[in-house]
Formats: sequence, structure tokens, C-alpha cells
Amino acid sequence: MIYSINRFHIFVLITWQFSIFFASQMIYPIFLNYIPQWRCSTNQSFSNNCTIFQSCKNSIEFDEIAFFSAALEYGWICGPSAYLPSLLSQIQFLGVLLGAITAGTLSDIFGRHSLALISLACGIIVSFCSGLVPSWKILLILRFFIGISIGGTIVVVCTYVMEMLLPQQRMALRAFFNWGIARLMMTIICYLIPEWRLASFGNAIVALPALLIVFFIFPESPAWLHSKNRLVEMRESEKKIARIAGIPYVEVEHKMVEKNKRLIDIIRQSNYARR
Repeated sequence: MIYSINRFHIFVLITWQFSIFFASQMIYPIFLNYIPQWRCSTNQSFSNNCTIFQSCKNSIEFDEIAFFSAALEYGWICGPSAYLPSLLSQIQFLGVLLGAITAGTLSDIFGRHSLALISLACGIIVSFCSGLVPSWKILLILRFFIGISIGGTIVVVCTYVMEMLLPQQRMALRAFFNWGIARLMMTIICYLIPEWRLASFGNAIVALPALLIVFFIFPESPAWLHSKNRLVEMRESEKKIARIAGIPYVEVEHKMVEKNKRLIDIIRQSNYARR
């Protein structure tokens, strides 16, 4: 088969695509914050003029509403609440930063499988719940936790997937399973479901295959087990992968793993300290 891809690798590639689809929640605020142009009377052209909006709030006419966003529902248009769309995006990206920093370290300690499960499960559940929020304040809080899950998914699932693919298969990963497809999937969902609460449900449901495959099919990463010198568990993980792939298991001799160095050790052993 091309790129030596077997059944197990297909599961890995599918998991990667649906994982980065979930991670493409990073661009969902574009839809949450969507505000069409408006006008005050039929004699005017549509624009984003806040003076016009404030002067005739009760009789404002919007241009075609392609997507009913949270900004429209909660009235984040001009005035004191005009900063909230930007705040929502900033809070979410703060969550992404924290998730990326913490999840990578935790996955090195506790394993790829458990952290991938936690990141995907929490993110999907919170994404679904965000469509049920009674107020914009709770929405902002949930988008922060979605951001943490996105950061964890990007760091942990990416490492997890790369450790279970051969070098030549990573080209297929980038060529056919990528961010462009993930963003296109989200755009199609928002086009077919042009309401932010229902689209939140749709995004959560479409991301489920990644969680289900990790939970029911994937073992712990053999590379991580090897790095922790848990060789018996590593062999069991390799055997499970071989069974899923439909190929006979062949035991491979692995090189001894050097002890992981901390950042402080690298600095001490290099010329950085002298500089």
C-alpha cells in the first residue's frame, strides 16, 4: 500500500483530521462575533456606522443575516458592549496558550493516551455545553476552557500521532489530512447550521470520531512507554497495534533511551551560561 499505510495508520490519520477539526474551534469566534452591516432607513446604504446604529436602535435594519451569532443575540454592537467580541477571542487564545504549556508537560509525565482523552473529552463536552449557556458571561468562561482543550489537543494529539506513524507517512498526514480541510469542515457546518448555538452542537458532534477512536482503539504510545523504560507495556502496545493493522507482530530491538534533560540541565551543559 502507498506510504506503507495499513489499517491502524488509517485510524491514526482519521483521528488526526478530526482532532484538528476540533482544534479549528480557534476560528469559531469569527462566527460567534459575526455582525452584518445595517442601516436606519431604506434610503441609506448598509454600513458599520455606530452613529447610525445608536440613533435608531429600535428601527435598525440589518443586511442579510448569513449567520445568527452570539454577538447578535447578546447585542455586542457598538456602545459599551462593543469590546466583548474581542474579549471573547482573547480569552479563548489565553486558554490555548495555557493548554499548550501544561498539557505537553503532563503528557510527558502521565502518557499521551490519557492526556489526549482528557483534552478531547473535555473540549467536546464544553463545546456542546456552550450552546446551552444562559448568558454571555458563562459563554466567555466556557470559551476559555475550550481554548485550554484546544491547546492540549494540538500539542498532545500531534505528538501522539507522530509517534505512531513512520517518517514517510507524515507526508501523507500533511498532504491529505490538514488544517485546510478542518477549517473547510467548520465553514460547511456553519453554512448548513447558521445559528451559533446549533452550530456549537454540530461542531462537538463532528469531533466525536477522534475521541471514540482514541478511547476504544488506540493503546498508549509505544515510544512514550519506551522512554519511561516500561518495556513490557511497550510490547503489549506494539502487539495491539499489529492486531489492529492486521499484520504479524515482529519484536524489534529498541535503542536505550537517554534520560530526558531538563531545560536547566541544557543551559548548564552549554555555552549559554558563559555568555
